Amino acid sequence: MSERHFPLDTVFNQWHSEKDGIAKFFRDRNTQAARTPMKKHIANFFAVLFEINNFQLNNSDEVIEQVDKLKIKPINSKERLSFLIESPTHYHSFIQLSEMFEELEKQYRKLLAIEQNKTRITDQ
Repeated sequence: MSERHFPLDTVFNQWHSEKDGIAKFFRDRNTQAARTPMKKHIANFFAVLFEINNFQLNNSDEVIEQVDKLKIKPINSKERLSFLIESPTHYHSFIQLSEMFEELEKQYRKLLAIEQNKTRITDQ
């Protein structure tokens, strides 16, 4: 894995620390208050997704179409991300985003472990 442009762990940690607050907005049926943090974390998810895959976007208008080209991604990412973009203030979008962050973080941790293993083997 090449050098990262931004610390992915920071994005994952930020999601973990803020998701309970977003959940509270939805519990209180305050979807307008949830809009800004949801949009922020949807954008962060895209950034992490493309960063993990070392994929440079040429045109942000085609971001959803580019998801199919990625190797590391949650299942059904394109459809799920389309739903998030179209409906960021729906409770189901929050649930989807939570699940996708969890799936992507697991894949990222697995990738790190594999790379650390490769490094150890080549260092011997």
